[in-house]
Amino acid sequence: MAPTTPKQTRDSRDSRLRDFKNPDTMLSPYTRSVNPMTRFGFTLEYVSDVQPTKDFLVNVLGLKVDRDHPTFVQFSDANGVSYAIASDERMDPTQEGVPEIWWVVDNASVAFAEMSRQSEVSMPLKEMPFGTCFGIKDPSGQVHYVLEFAQERPSHQVA
Repeated sequence: MAPTTPKQTRDSRDSRLRDFKNPDTMLSPYTRSVNPMTRFGFTLEYVSDVQPTKDFLVNVLGLKVDRDHPTFVQFSDANGVSYAIASDERMDPTQEGVPEIWWVVDNASVAFAEMSRQSEVSMPLKEMPFGTCFGIKDPSGQVHYVLEFAQERPSHQVA
């Protein structure tokens, strides 16, 4: 193997730095291909009684209440990551004990048209009081719900 010259070493280092500074080359192929219209929404846990769980999440874990309703509360942590609890009926009763994962889009119909071609649909487009949603399954069988929020929602925003 031929020894490297200072110029070759510098060119190689400059190439790595260029790649490091370029966000597209720093991401894995999976990250680069993420659908830009989809944003993480929240994880939803179903509970039998909202109030004691709400108290625990606020007083023990230090979460902040973002939206509040007698059967649904949405929280955020110090980094803005959302978590929610609900005591009403889950979207898929066969998924008992499994938290729901929710993603947010600007247009559920457009997202459904695209995503339903690429994955198994677990729930078709459905109008709910909180918005338009649908469910798709990942390869391991986990259901992911995709939601376009309604302009007016049953829960109210907390200041």
